[in-house]
Amino acid sequence: MPVRRIKNKTISTKLSEIQSLINDSKAWATTEPRLAAHLATYIDVYLLGVIEESVELLLKQRAGKCNDPEVCNYINKDVEKRFRNPSRQTILEILGKFSDAYASSFGLSFPTSCREIDALQSILDHKTNLAHKGISQLGLTPLDAENYFGEIITVIEKLEQILS
Repeated sequence: MPVRRIKNKTISTKLSEIQSLINDSKAWATTEPRLAAHLATYIDVYLLGVIEESVELLLKQRAGKCNDPEVCNYINKDVEKRFRNPSRQTILEILGKFSDAYASSFGLSFPTSCREIDALQSILDHKTNLAHKGISQLGLTPLDAENYFGEIITVIEKLEQILS
């Protein structure tokens, strides 16, 4: 299971929950395809939230290395307020606020067009479509959710590496 590659226990636990949901949706796909599709949509939105929380958590932990409670408090509040709907660009921007080297490392690992960034953008697009158009526009399958999940784990691993 790819979740074991994530060192942060909080992030790993949330990703394990998603893996369990994916397994459930795949098991239901043959007998309950509509239920499986709805669950795939739920997984997609949940995964986007986990990405947001993972980036926030990793940035907060990195900020904690300065041992200055006021600076940590400021960074924690700023990250919580400003980091939503993660895309390649928003991740690059927030990493760049910490270090140009962080942003460069992420950008070189994930060029504008690659499987991982395509998955991240698809997840974001699906959440937006769900919020504004409803589930009829999605057509997600458990396999889609599983594929996106696998690509996102790679993104989180890289962020964990950069910020540790």
